[in-house]
Amino acid sequence: MADTKIPLTPVTIPEKGPLTGAQNMMLCAGCVRCCTYVAVEVDAPDTPWQYDQYVWLLEHRNIWMYVERGNHWYVQFETVCERLSPEGRCTIHGKHPVLCKKYDARNCERRGELSDVIARFRQGPELVSWLETKRPKHYARYMKWWTAEHANTGEKTEGAATKPRPIKMSYFEMPPPPVSPFAETAPKGAEPPLRRVVKKTTRQKA
Repeated sequence: MADTKIPLTPVTIPEKGPLTGAQNMMLCAGCVRCCTYVAVEVDAPDTPWQYDQYVWLLEHRNIWMYVERGNHWYVQFETVCERLSPEGRCTIHGKHPVLCKKYDARNCERRGELSDVIARFRQGPELVSWLETKRPKHYARYMKWWTAEHANTGEKTEGAATKPRPIKMSYFEMPPPPVSPFAETAPKGAEPPLRRVVKKTTRQKA
């Protein structure tokens, strides 16, 4: 018995060519994934310091990287579009960027594993481990450089004249971090993060 393809949606979706509004709505029903991150292509690393910068990036929250065939590297920032309502609707539809308009949901990650992606990294050690396995020569250069950099403490030899310079510190009021409409609420009793605030004074008239 021949396999029967089960339609992805009640509306017929062509494999190629432009989609109608109804087809787009059907493909994206119940999903706003493409509105919750930004992916930017970056230079493919070749030197130890470049790999180190990407390891540094991956040590930050809500940032991960992936590599596509052809040695194309991307940094992905998990960040929700400010124009997305709490209900998951675009509040500027019709005036949204052309990039959003041209996005083809037939090729999004919701449809399955992307065949062009050959590696994903969510933390720095994952990138280093991949480097050791897939690019051993790059890994050897990276570890040699990394070890040398950590061995160099920057301390001056004994007897060298050192004159400490006073450091003038300036503090500015920082805006609160953006709140995602999909973020989990903070647990009860949790204290808000501390922020340095500049105290403003006013001069009274005599």
